[in-house]
Amino acid sequence: MAAMARCPSIPYINPAHSSRHQFPQPNASFFLPPTLPNFLRVRRCGISGGSRRRVITMAAGTDHYSTLNVNRNATLQEIKSSYRKLARKYHPDMNKNPGAEDKFKQISAAYEVLSDEEKRSAYDRFGEAGLEGDFNGSQDTSPGVDPFDLYSAFFGGSDGFFGGMGESGGMGFDFMNKRSLDLDIRYDLRLSFEEAIFGVKREIEVSYLETCDGCGGTGAKSSNAIKQCSSCDGKGRVMSSQRTPFGIMSQVSTCSKCGGEGKIITDKCRKCIGNGRLMSRKKMDVVVPPGVSDRATMRIQGEGNVDKRSGRAGDLFIVLQVDEKRGIRREGLNLYSNINIDFTDAILGATTKVETVEGTMDLRIPAGTQPGDTVKLPRKGVPDTDRPSIRGDHCFVVKVSIPKKLSERERKLVEEFSSLRRSSSSTGPTETRQKEHSFGSELRKEPSLWHKMKNLVRPEDSRTKFGTMSLNPSLPLRRMKVPETSIVLSVLALCVITSAVALVQKKGNRSKQKKET
Repeated sequence: MAAMARCPSIPYINPAHSSRHQFPQPNASFFLPPTLPNFLRVRRCGISGGSRRRVITMAAGTDHYSTLNVNRNATLQEIKSSYRKLARKYHPDMNKNPGAEDKFKQISAAYEVLSDEEKRSAYDRFGEAGLEGDFNGSQDTSPGVDPFDLYSAFFGGSDGFFGGMGESGGMGFDFMNKRSLDLDIRYDLRLSFEEAIFGVKREIEVSYLETCDGCGGTGAKSSNAIKQCSSCDGKGRVMSSQRTPFGIMSQVSTCSKCGGEGKIITDKCRKCIGNGRLMSRKKMDVVVPPGVSDRATMRIQGEGNVDKRSGRAGDLFIVLQVDEKRGIRREGLNLYSNINIDFTDAILGATTKVETVEGTMDLRIPAGTQPGDTVKLPRKGVPDTDRPSIRGDHCFVVKVSIPKKLSERERKLVEEFSSLRRSSSSTGPTETRQKEHSFGSELRKEPSLWHKMKNLVRPEDSRTKFGTMSLNPSLPLRRMKVPETSIVLSVLALCVITSAVALVQKKGNRSKQKKET
């Protein structure tokens, strides 16, 4: 009977931020100074300029229990739970704050000690001194630890597609990661265009490897049928060293005799034929969120293959494949379609039927729509995966259809319309300009009264050829009635004579007053 599993929370991985998985190379070469202890010779060291330094040390006196925020009586499950939380919080790829990487390394070093029964027992009894045996009597540090290998082993790989490689780009071989490569499962799920937009719940059936219940994952018929590999002394890997001008170059590779297992089975289990795992199938309900895109990846933790050694399960990666929909294309959160309308509808405006992801709907074409214009149906596009309340638009690009053939009546009507357009566009503005020109000419022909009086007292310079005039457009313009020239001259002459007589009389009065005094 197939087991049923449900996934209440499925993280969504955007394909734009996911990297293609790279499998580690089976061999790794690196330079080691001859003074380093043998324990470090099998550790991976990043040698690229931009990579992190892989092997770190833990300062003496550091309390590993305080680092993981657990008490000294904490169970292994509590230690794992605390490490999971803290490692995700301080991982350099997730936390860019200064000091996050150092904190992450301390957490990894503490977990390496406390998750191992022998190391934890030695640490509880003797402190850091109990861990110094691995360093051939070194009194300065506790055992070296690769925090990124430890993180990959615990979480089943890096944050890429199927885990695996670190920042060194394949220059180191991670045996722990190699064993975890076959724990993750890929499942391709095909969706329709509408299912990707609105979301869907699907039942899928997945094949996976589980631990053989006949041998408990050992692959042997009994414990007596397991022998230690003599080629690698049970380590699963062999190292060959060669002296070079730069020092000793050590090359680590998988043991070819035991295949990296470190042991050889003399009598295999009949049920799993020595594999330690059996193929099984299980069904589960998968909830696809709305707004997913093509090649998006969903990750379900703990639903992959089971490791025959540790019993840890890998992850299930569901790769979504979205079908295309004819006539509708997606760009981000917006949907785009082309719509053909008649030229009369473009001129007069109309309402037409269009196909959307929600069915047939009415689209209002405004009057005067030009070819290439975009008419939108708001909030009829794709929902945002992170914020489903936000939804894009369905945009329709207008293409105006012009008939190649017209009937005699249609041609006659179009010609009449064209003639009417030409006549209205040519006569209207021209007549207005002519009226404005004639009115301005009349104003310039008759100078004002003040202008004539000013010229009489001070004649205008003959070189002055132009004048300016300002009109208020908000006031009605009226034609001014200019008096006759003769009347103006008479009035002006009378004023001059009167002024002269008054001036003569004033001078006579002054002379008379002087004689009397």
